[in-house]
Amino acid sequence: MARLWAEELPQPEEILILGIGNPLIGDDGAGIAAIELLSKCCLPPNVTVQEIGTPGWGLGAWFAGRKTIILVDAVQMGQEPGSWRRFELDKIHLPVTEAAFSLHQSDLACGISLAQELDLLPEKISLYGIEPADLTPGASLSPQVAANLPALVETIVNDVRRGEI
Repeated sequence: MARLWAEELPQPEEILILGIGNPLIGDDGAGIAAIELLSKCCLPPNVTVQEIGTPGWGLGAWFAGRKTIILVDAVQMGQEPGSWRRFELDKIHLPVTEAAFSLHQSDLACGISLAQELDLLPEKISLYGIEPADLTPGASLSPQVAANLPALVETIVNDVRRGEI
């Protein structure tokens, strides 16, 4: 009879959940607020959560050597404020404009595009986007986004636990 030692057992793949946004600009801080909620959840030991603000061109540094990344961010989708969706980045197109190629102005699409060009993209990237209501500098989260963040976080936790990520 063969015996398996603990170090011989297959280890679950590490998952990194990144909260993106600027909490000083209203609902743009939704990704950061989601990470704060996720950090209080009972997540599997292979899951790490991290607030990364607005990494722009530096986003690829977070991807390097990773197989699975989950991004949480405010995303303008033309939906009701506070509504949210999950996207698989290999199935959507993130437009990158030529005007975005500046060291001082880059967004999520630019960071992902550069990571792709540098061959840093992980095998799997999921984006959970929540529709902002208020992007006013100095504002806090809108009531619509604040009310829907717990359900978004619960879905992320359940998706991770079920292995749907």
